Amino acid sequence: MTRILTGFLFTAFAFLASSCSNRLGPHRDLLVGVSATGAPTPPANEVSVTYLGVNGYLIRSGSTSILVDPFFSRVPLRDVMFKMPIPSSPDAIAYGLREGAIPERVDAFLITHSHFDHALDVPALQKKLGGKVIASETGAFLCEAMGTPRHVLSPVRPGEIRSAGDATIRVLAAQHDLVLGSLPYPGRIEAPLEAPPSRASDWRLGTPLAFLVELGGKRIYVESGGVAGHPPAVSDVDLAIVGTAVGDGKGRYTEAVRTLHPRYVLPSHQDNFFNPLKSGFHFSTLSDFPRIKTIHDAENLPGRLILMDYFHTWQLP
Repeated sequence: MTRILTGFLFTAFAFLASSCSNRLGPHRDLLVGVSATGAPTPPANEVSVTYLGVNGYLIRSGSTSILVDPFFSRVPLRDVMFKMPIPSSPDAIAYGLREGAIPERVDAFLITHSHFDHALDVPALQKKLGGKVIASETGAFLCEAMGTPRHVLSPVRPGEIRSAGDATIRVLAAQHDLVLGSLPYPGRIEAPLEAPPSRASDWRLGTPLAFLVELGGKRIYVESGGVAGHPPAVSDVDLAIVGTAVGDGKGRYTEAVRTLHPRYVLPSHQDNFFNPLKSGFHFSTLSDFPRIKTIHDAENLPGRLILMDYFHTWQLP
């Protein structure tokens, strides 16, 4: 019964998310970055961030490259609703790699949690780009079932530290937003799978994680969402990438930003992830960015509020 309810709630969320056509135009004053294909590679003492859609980012400095939650395949809504197989799309991945100017080799993948819109494309991308996969135990078992070699998997728990190229990566505790009062596809996977995941519901939530990436003299915090009462475990960051997929109904955005005390704050996971990337950025209904902006200004929160368009690269000052 719980799984049926969860599936219904996620389908309702998917329908709402797909019904909005708002774009970034009304917020041009907040946009940062230039087209990724024309952006230079930052030197070792600088850091650039490229937005790849959903909660996906490329973080680069010198010869170090890290991919966070890369998801290019954009599973059609109907396939999720009707419990169809959701394979990774080679064509969509090729488009994302080209438009995002992704380097031929990366040092690591960071997976904040193992839902399909965060982890589905990681096995195919890792096979092509190399790099270790830093994820929860659930995420590691899912990737292994999709063909990722065990020796490149790095299952982690909050409190652990990993390195990737010149970056130090601190693993932090996180939460997943409640969608209409419930967690989508909850549960952990604690043993190797007998078959690869097929349907959206096979990509279980696992243990949500946040990461503090210390690279090029900068501190970048990245997560995909959360709930009130569970503030981030770090403060004084240069850039806070804060998940706002379902808005700020519980006042969580204010709490998170005050705790992080960033120089810049980038609300994330706001787009309709059922639309193909080629169709451009569309806000989902539940993200409610105008409310986030109003709260940020009214509460006089720390940090400059910014937005990024698909496949744009911004050099962090």
